[in-house]
Amino acid sequence: MSLFRKPVRNFRKKKIVDNDSEEEKDEAQMEDIDTGDSRDSCDIPDSTKKNLEKKKTKKHKSSVLSFEEDHDEDVEIFKIKKSSYSKKIAKQLKKEKQVEETHKVKDSSDLTDGLKKSVTPPVKKEDSDEEAERKIRQLREEFRTLNGDEAAALDEESDEDDILKKMMKRGEIPDANMIHAIRKQRQMARELGDYVPIDDTVKLEKNASRLVRDDDNDKSDDEEGRIDFTINTHAIERQKMKDDFLAAEHGSDEEGSEHEREWEEQQIRKGVSIQQGLASTDVGGIAYGMTAPEQIGMYSNGYTEAMSGSVCQPKFQPFIPLNTTNSDIKDITMEAIIKRLRDRLSSMDEVHRSHEQERESLVTNIADTEKSIDNCNNSCKSLEDRFRFFQEMRGYVRDLVECLNEKVPAINQLETRMHNILQGRATKLISRRQQDVRDQCQDYMTNKTQVVMESSEDQAKQRRIAEREARRARRRRARENKNIVGHHDGLSSDDEENQSEITKFNLERDDIFRVKEDLFEDVMEDFKELDAVRERFSQWKLEYGETYKEAYIGLCLPKLVNPFVRLQLLDWNPLEENCADFEEKRWFECLLFYGFKEGEPIDKEDDDVKLLPSIVEKILIPKLAKLAELVWDPLSTAQTSRLVNLVQKLQRDCPSVNRESKNIQVLLRTLVSRMKKTLDDDIFMPLYPKQVLENRNSGPSVFFHRQSWICIKLLGNILSWHGILANKVLQGLGLDGILNRYIILGLHSTPFNTETLQKCQAIVSTFPKQWFSDMEGDKTLPQLENLCRFLMYAASILDKASNTPRDSERKEYRDQIKQISKMLVNIHAMDHAVDLSNKYSFKIN
Repeated sequence: MSLFRKPVRNFRKKKIVDNDSEEEKDEAQMEDIDTGDSRDSCDIPDSTKKNLEKKKTKKHKSSVLSFEEDHDEDVEIFKIKKSSYSKKIAKQLKKEKQVEETHKVKDSSDLTDGLKKSVTPPVKKEDSDEEAERKIRQLREEFRTLNGDEAAALDEESDEDDILKKMMKRGEIPDANMIHAIRKQRQMARELGDYVPIDDTVKLEKNASRLVRDDDNDKSDDEEGRIDFTINTHAIERQKMKDDFLAAEHGSDEEGSEHEREWEEQQIRKGVSIQQGLASTDVGGIAYGMTAPEQIGMYSNGYTEAMSGSVCQPKFQPFIPLNTTNSDIKDITMEAIIKRLRDRLSSMDEVHRSHEQERESLVTNIADTEKSIDNCNNSCKSLEDRFRFFQEMRGYVRDLVECLNEKVPAINQLETRMHNILQGRATKLISRRQQDVRDQCQDYMTNKTQVVMESSEDQAKQRRIAEREARRARRRRARENKNIVGHHDGLSSDDEENQSEITKFNLERDDIFRVKEDLFEDVMEDFKELDAVRERFSQWKLEYGETYKEAYIGLCLPKLVNPFVRLQLLDWNPLEENCADFEEKRWFECLLFYGFKEGEPIDKEDDDVKLLPSIVEKILIPKLAKLAELVWDPLSTAQTSRLVNLVQKLQRDCPSVNRESKNIQVLLRTLVSRMKKTLDDDIFMPLYPKQVLENRNSGPSVFFHRQSWICIKLLGNILSWHGILANKVLQGLGLDGILNRYIILGLHSTPFNTETLQKCQAIVSTFPKQWFSDMEGDKTLPQLENLCRFLMYAASILDKASNTPRDSERKEYRDQIKQISKMLVNIHAMDHAVDLSNKYSFKIN
């Protein structure tokens, strides 16, 4: 506590008495008195008693610690108050402690009174009533408590203070109900506006308090000062909360008196029941096999020995006896007791069994835990290796992805350059062929009108003609060297290049290959080759297969190896004659047996089984589509056959290459669009009079037959995609787009001869046999009706020509008619074939 000197101020202010601190102090003193009365003498040590006595004597002293004299009136003492929350907590703890001690005192008092009544002989009713009243008064006195400061304050406020003074003088302690009533009276006085002394100087003077000063009690009206008329709402709310709490704690006077009456009746009933139990000793002893003293021990539940011993022994909660009468005791039989014992035994057995089961489960859990601890200790090394491997794998994959992200743009650039030079070469060849057709068409025009051309254009044309004829002569000599017979002009592709163009192409290609070789020169060996990448992921799969599957590496690998595969396929062009198969590439051999050990069965559900098919679908098929769009020439039978064979092989060997694949659909659409473009740009069928075409060696006749054979060759190239493209698409391109549009028109414009019959046989040979194998009826496809009518027209011409005197000629013409009939049978035109056989009297084979 600290002291401060306060200057003299001459103003008057209403004094607010801190009822909270005073009431808490009263309650603390009440708890000390209650606990002290209810506990045994041995529970309080002597040192504590001395301290309590010293504290009581010190309370009456008025001297304080000061730097001046003891009776200095200019000094005021300030006390540090606790917060309301800490006060509430302390108050609640003291209340719980008080309730516990009160219950213990009540139980010990009830037990003592009951035993005394049960042991003492029966007395008269008047004496027992007086004795009960005396004991009740004694118990009331034990629970009465009051704080001395509150008693002094109440002494000057109401008429009941005189009674309180008399009780204090006699040494009696008021109970809690009286204290609560006095507090309620003071609160009502405040609320109703009764006189509550603001400055109680008389009381303070009697107590020799230093807080009384003449300056503060000077009631002169002449002095100036401010009077505070505001209402302390916070204090009023706190007082109201405190009163509600006290009312809930102590209750009203009527509730307290009713509680006391119930408690008195309970104590009386306990004493009466014990006396009745003693009176029926014979019956109870026979029923339970116990004497009267044993019954007393049973009812007291072991408290008789506790009372006979030291008072300081620990007390237990007393056993509350049953209110049984003699008639109830007589109803108890041995069978009932045995039944209850058996029930009790069975319940205990069940509890024991449950405990045994729980013990067994705990033992099992302990064993499992110990085993798991051993397993964890043993697996520490493997877990360390596992963690280290995955950390290294994580860093490796991150570095690999970063490396490929830098190299992929360069790979794309190289691939684009290669496609550009291939497209440039193919475009030059197609443009040269189209220019040759235009030049020949102009040369063999039936109109003799001369076209005026400049000398430079004429020279270029003459140069093109010379080069064209030289190329044809070289191809003719090549066929003669190979002993190729049955060849017709127009069936060979004019794809020969001069030496300068070949040299230029090779230089550009070599430069691309040089950049390709230097692309990974600045990369470490672990990221440079596809073999190093495969080894890393193969090790992951073989050592930690579960995590390999959980990471879906089998689905990620095709995209991860995509740059390496594309780089190796940079020079792959399946349209060329000497191009190596993709299966002979290093990437194919590297990934062929990826993730598999020799002698182990192959799991079809493993994603690595689909690695190569996935690479083919996602890398090879898009590259084929690009080559078909930029490089493929549908008029080249060699290129078409190579491309068809490759696609058929992919369909046969790779399950991922099917019509449901998006990349395959893109490839097929590219093929169809490229063939349509060829039909529109490269096909030309000249029309000449028959008199011009009768001379087979004339220029127009040679040009006409060459263009006819070119059309037939394109028809065969288009229909070679049977099984890859849909029949409807092929029939639209081949039959409607070229046969009925160009070829049939050319056949009608030329005289029918042996070469025309050869053209018809070549046309029929291009049709897939599967088109006619499942047909029903005698009619062929609607698109082939024009061809059937031309064949019937050719048979009639041959029949007219057969009317010659020479037998050899008649036999030749008849054989040709039979060939026409056979062609009709091959295209399933049975109605026309039957007509010919009936008309010319021969059997259909």
